[in-house]
Amino acid sequence: MGASAAQAEQRRTASSSDTWPTVLLLPALLLLRYAGEHSWAYWTGAVIGLFGLTGAVFEIKAAVMHLAKRRKPWVALWVLLVLMAASVHLVLRLAERW
Repeated sequence: MGASAAQAEQRRTASSSDTWPTVLLLPALLLLRYAGEHSWAYWTGAVIGLFGLTGAVFEIKAAVMHLAKRRKPWVALWVLLVLMAASVHLVLRLAERW
């Protein structure tokens, strides 16, 4: 039980790997930036970005919980900054063409 409890505690702490949704948000942003005038690129970027935004919502919620519990607050702030910036930029980029 000791190893299981240690793993559970490790999963509950904030880490910079919580920014994984940027792996989906970045290609979506690049598609919209450099090929967004094409319909296929716009819709491909929108679909990829939607998956990234869904993941970002969960990770933002987890980062806020880490801040509330004061677990690695600087890491949680970094995760919030990266995910919020990428999410807002994607939404603005999508709305720009709409």
